[in-house]
Amino acid sequence: MSLWRIRVAVDDRPGELARIVQVMADHGGNVAGVSIHTDAVGAVDEFIVDVPGSHHRLVADLAARSRDGDVLAVPAAPRDVGDDVTRSLLLTARLRSEPNRLPEALRELLGADEARWTTLGTPVPDFPEEPESVLLVPVGPLRAVRLRRVDRPFTWTESARADALVRSVLPPTGPAPTRGTVVTHRGTELFVWQVGPEDSEALQRLHRRSSAETKRRRYLSAVDELSARLLNVFCDRERGLTLAARPMNGDQPVALAHLMYTMDPGVGEIAFLVEDVWQGNGIGTCMARVLTAIAADWGLAEVRAETLPGNEPMQRIMRRLGATVSPPRGGVVQARMPVAGTVPSRRPGRLMTLLGQAGAPGNTYL
Repeated sequence: MSLWRIRVAVDDRPGELARIVQVMADHGGNVAGVSIHTDAVGAVDEFIVDVPGSHHRLVADLAARSRDGDVLAVPAAPRDVGDDVTRSLLLTARLRSEPNRLPEALRELLGADEARWTTLGTPVPDFPEEPESVLLVPVGPLRAVRLRRVDRPFTWTESARADALVRSVLPPTGPAPTRGTVVTHRGTELFVWQVGPEDSEALQRLHRRSSAETKRRRYLSAVDELSARLLNVFCDRERGLTLAARPMNGDQPVALAHLMYTMDPGVGEIAFLVEDVWQGNGIGTCMARVLTAIAADWGLAEVRAETLPGNEPMQRIMRRLGATVSPPRGGVVQARMPVAGTVPSRRPGRLMTLLGQAGAPGNTYL
């Protein structure tokens, strides 16, 4: 028997994990651990597998059933078998007494070959042909830990795990705020708050003032008014978060922004609606940055947005934030963006810092 760490890029559809595990069982493999990742290529399943004899036939069969034949197998050690949550908690406990050993802890968490302190903005020339072999984990406005791993590219999920470990040993800042004032990069000052049932009538009026095309772009179908069922979804914190924004000199919401949980581990879905007369003022970009900061605070690895092929403003917003926009499929365009590392400062008031940076949408007074 030999122990292997096997990564398989899979199609994100029901039953795919069961099919992969069945292939391993057919080869006599014993699955000792499994972890589900999100990455630039989509869903990636990682297994620790005890394989009798040679692993080459198993890898070949997995490649035949994977997306694009993308399978990676590297030797694993018995110490790799264990609960990832327990390992992370033990590393956090160790760092509280020895925070200077953060690079060592991150190296152990992600199984990296090298980890060291560096300065943000320092060029990383080691693997120009394989940039995914290097991960930069921001620790403050100036410093970071640089990780290198030759055998396995870092995934977005691993980046989120590293970010969470860093935050666990920094001074507490509390959750990212969901109520306060922001200024867009075009100078529009807005008050932002989390919606509740008491906002029902105001949100209905927002939808009535919005054109049919604006609502179609948001909901991907014709919607005349906000139904009671949809309003309940917006207010249900078990499903996610909905923010509304109004101008400082007004009392009616002019935009909605949603961050919702999905069934994919570590993935959130975002969507926006901006009243027609307020479009073009940078509100969508500003709200997207706010939601990204909140998604990082939740520990998400990725946010996605689905929109219509003709919704160029939404696609521009997502590209501006670093998202990859896929070609239309089934009449829908999907934008995917990694979350960890998009909020470079860890000083108190993370949202304040985010929106106050040069190049960000503006200042905030949260």
